[in-house]
Amino acid sequence: MNKLQTALLQTFIEDVPRNLARFDEATGRFLTEGGWAITNQDHIYPLALLYTTAHADNPYYHDATLLPYIQHGGDAWRDFQYPDGKVEFIKVDDSTWGPIYMPWSMYHWVETYALVADELGEELRARWQAGLTLAYNGITAQLANGRVHNIPTWDGMATYRAGQLFDRADWRAAGEAMIHLAVKEQMPGGYWLEHHGPTPSYNTVYVHAIGLYYYFSGDDSVLPALERATDFHIRYTYPDGRLVETIDGRVKYHDHVNVHGWSAFSLFPQGRRYVDFLFDRWLADRKAHPLPHLTYNQTAAGPKIAGGEFGLSARLAPLLQQYGGANGQTDQAPIPQDQPAYRIHDPEHAILHRKDDWFVCLSGVVTPVVESRWGQDRQSYLSIWHEETGLLVGGGNAKDQPQLSTFVVGAGEALRYIPDAAQLSADPDADLVTLGYDTTACTLQITIENAQRLQLTLRGPAESTPAAGQLPLKVHPGTPMQSATGARYPTDQTRLDLRAAEVGGWLQHGRWRIHMPPESRLLWPVAPFNPYAADGAGPLEEAAAVLVAPLGAAPVTVTLEIV
Repeated sequence: MNKLQTALLQTFIEDVPRNLARFDEATGRFLTEGGWAITNQDHIYPLALLYTTAHADNPYYHDATLLPYIQHGGDAWRDFQYPDGKVEFIKVDDSTWGPIYMPWSMYHWVETYALVADELGEELRARWQAGLTLAYNGITAQLANGRVHNIPTWDGMATYRAGQLFDRADWRAAGEAMIHLAVKEQMPGGYWLEHHGPTPSYNTVYVHAIGLYYYFSGDDSVLPALERATDFHIRYTYPDGRLVETIDGRVKYHDHVNVHGWSAFSLFPQGRRYVDFLFDRWLADRKAHPLPHLTYNQTAAGPKIAGGEFGLSARLAPLLQQYGGANGQTDQAPIPQDQPAYRIHDPEHAILHRKDDWFVCLSGVVTPVVESRWGQDRQSYLSIWHEETGLLVGGGNAKDQPQLSTFVVGAGEALRYIPDAAQLSADPDADLVTLGYDTTACTLQITIENAQRLQLTLRGPAESTPAAGQLPLKVHPGTPMQSATGARYPTDQTRLDLRAAEVGGWLQHGRWRIHMPPESRLLWPVAPFNPYAADGAGPLEEAAAVLVAPLGAAPVTVTLEIV
């Protein structure tokens, strides 16, 4: 094992006791505060890895006390299967989302079987084989429709792997065909289309799946796609390791390090540096939050996997075996995040600029409106991050919510907030995007003045069409805002509508201070639509304080300060 793998192994070891404490012997389920999600059982995969990994510092290697948790944990999946091998998609809040061949859990069950089949005993091994056979017969039938998406791609990888383990040539063929279809569908920029455009969060699912397939198959034909995807993800990562949400057409900002796809990234020199970079920040988060939420929650920002992003992560487990590919390569190449300043102009997608402790992203992605609840409206075109605060402005796109758009044009039934055109400036000294709303154009420009000050310039239509620029500001609920007048305002569920004149020209929250243009107002809380909640309600922690600045003939400037 290299240094990173040894450190990851140690985190798994540290997290075993509190995860075993969640185990319910009567059902074999790993509970979360009394509730249960089908994906809670994914922990048995990293537990099986610990059980089978010989290492001087691993006390769980062939530890007889660990084996029953693995055996009964897998049995809980078998007990929960319907006759066709599906399981009910249940979450810890007892909500159910219908029968499914749960892609993540079925794969982690397969990998657990691969590790401990000889330790199951004849009767239990036969039960697992029967359950997995039902599941992968069903998944193979679904793959026949040839639809390329993140879940079919994942299922293609897992079906190929199951075909290896169960000596099923039909499964291997179906899985390989799906992976090849996915590789063919990749865009030149290194991503897969979801809702007509890129979505970095779910893109990591494709990367993770195709990387695992490569490890199992040795199929070199997928390497160019994986390398393009690695470069894409390096570009769209903040300096603190979080994914850039600005161009994402599905998922909101996630304030943690995404752990999908690391073994795939590690196949390339720049990817190995990227993985080390991510791992360092993952460890820092782990130390800052020593007791992560052990939940399976679907939020507006996307899925939080059982065990949090720390804990016994089934997503990170492959890295213990696969870092650097079959040969365990360790050489590295530099990535932009190693530099205190860089600027990337990704044509038709984004401008990404790091300078003087700031990082800004201006999106240039325009797509048709998506009817599905899972696809967001491409309407938010800016994110701003700072070394001292993390994300300040942005948070991602929304759905049917004009108040979270970068610009709104017109009024009443003629209101426009989703642009039909975008143009990123080709001038290397101008961080500027022009957005078109039918015959009306609005522009947004960012100027980084120094490490403490950044200026935004917003320009509306030259004609008399009413328009406004809007900035969604990141707020930490419970930490009040204060104004130039000395007033303090709560950031709980209390609705705020604060005028620039009323607050004396500026508002401050934590380390950031925003200087409000005349006639502007700040609204709190504005929560995004949450597709993962039945009623669509977004949680307060994902709400924004939105600065609304009316636009006229003259440009409007907004100054952000770190104080």
